[in-house]
Order: sequence, then C-alpha cells, then structure tokens
Amino acid sequence: MPIAYGKDQIFLAWQGTNEHLYVASSTDGNAFDNKHQLAEQSLRSTRPAIAYGKGLLFLAWIDHEDHVNIISSPDGLYWSNKRTLPETSERKCPPALAFLHDRLYLAWTGRGHKNHIDITSFTVADDGELAEFGKITLDEESTDEAGPTMTATDDDLYLSWLGRDGHVNVVKSHNGKTFQNKCTLHERSHHTSTPGIVYGNGYLYLSWIGTDDKLNMITSADGTTWSNKTMLEEKSTSTGVTGVTFGNGTLYLDWSGTDRKHHINVMTFKIEGTDGTIPKGQLVTLEDEAEK
Repeated sequence: MPIAYGKDQIFLAWQGTNEHLYVASSTDGNAFDNKHQLAEQSLRSTRPAIAYGKGLLFLAWIDHEDHVNIISSPDGLYWSNKRTLPETSERKCPPALAFLHDRLYLAWTGRGHKNHIDITSFTVADDGELAEFGKITLDEESTDEAGPTMTATDDDLYLSWLGRDGHVNVVKSHNGKTFQNKCTLHERSHHTSTPGIVYGNGYLYLSWIGTDDKLNMITSADGTTWSNKTMLEEKSTSTGVTGVTFGNGTLYLDWSGTDRKHHINVMTFKIEGTDGTIPKGQLVTLEDEAEK
C-alpha cells in the first residue's frame, strides 16, 4: 500500500505526473512535510508500496521494464540498497509490502493468463541490505489490473486481493508460505481497483473502492468474520488504491481523488472503541497530484 506508519509518523508514497516517486511524512495526518522526490521512476499510473520495519522504510514499485524494485531509507529522505528482482509483474498492478517476524514480505501480480499472486521474503540487515528467500506462487487468481495488499499481526500475515470475479478476498499465513482460511467477501470492486488492509487495535481493517467509486471499509477480529461496514461519500478513481495504515490509535485511509488533477486525499479516524466500529473521519486533500 502507498501509506505506512512508523517512527510516530505517517509516510505517504505516490507517483507524480513526471513519473518520479515521491515520499512525504506527517506527524498528524494533516500536514505532510519533508516531501522528497526520488531519482527512480515508476511505470505510469502504478502506485508504489511503502512499509516500515526494523527501523527502516521500504519502498517497492514496478519499473518501465515491468520489474519489481525495492529500496530502503532510515527517514524517508535518504534512500539506498536498491534491489531489482528478476521477476516481472503485470504492469498495471501495484506491489505490496509487509513486515512480520523480522522479515520483509513482497507480493505482486504475476504475468500470465491467470495472474497468480507471487510472494517472496527477505531478511533485513541493520543497514537495509536484503537477503532473499525463495519465491512462492499462490494458486489464487487475480485480476490483471489490480495488485495485492498485505498486513501483519503479531503472529500472522494477511493477504488480500481482487479476484477475477470482482470480489475481494482475504487469506492468512503463519509462516508466509502456506496460506489458508480464505474468505471471499460479498462486496465487489472495479477490476482495476486495488484494496487495502491493515491491522491495529486488535482488528483488521479492509478497504476497497466500490463499483460506484465510493470508498468502503469493514473490520474483522479474525480475518474470517467481517462487520462494521462503512461506506464513505468520498469517491476514488476507479484505477486507484485504497491505502490504509494504523498507528497511535488512529486509522489512516488514502486515495486518489476524482478531481481533474487527481489530488491525494487522506482521511483520519480516531479509534476509541474496542468493537471495531469505524467513527467519522477527518479529511485532508493534499496539493500533490497522483499520476492516474
């Protein structure tokens, strides 16, 4: 997902209209300062993924040759240890990152007529250097225009993706290799829309773009039974990503607006209850544009 929480800050990543990658940070979800343009460029209209773990930020994106790339930073300003995987991704599908058990996980939509989801993992040195484990390919099939999304609890890795039938799916894994307890939600999304998932305050928060372009969220304590569905009046581009992250008792949702310049929007939800209910959020629209 293009949003992450770490070091008491929210980090937001996007591709600008010049195809360069950008990262900005905020301490409150309202004012995003320390905006930084990376030298790297992403494939047009493909949002990057960002995650925090082991004191570092990790950014993943699809380049112009369809390869998956990862780079790390201690602060969102200085980036190094770039790694380009030999594998290629379906070019319209954003990658996904998550950190579990001191290991970084990367998922992407594979090429081929069934678009199976590929997942690999890395051990991370203190300086951000990555050592890769073997790749696995799930039997699950994905749409060829939306990417997967991942999050981790204290013990499990959760993966969500949009199936070829337009339904949102969720599975979990304890070891990052074997995934089980698949749940297919009744809700549907555009075949071009990437969902978001995050864990916080004892609950999983799943987000997606409805077929009417409206933003939706739902919660679960176990990844199988879902409730507290919330539909926002705000709309996203149908080719967008609904990124979610959680930190300091607060849920953050980001998306690209439907206005002419597709400005990035961030909504903040202060979670005070313990039943997974999603309260009314506070919206901020950034001046920066997302390439769509």
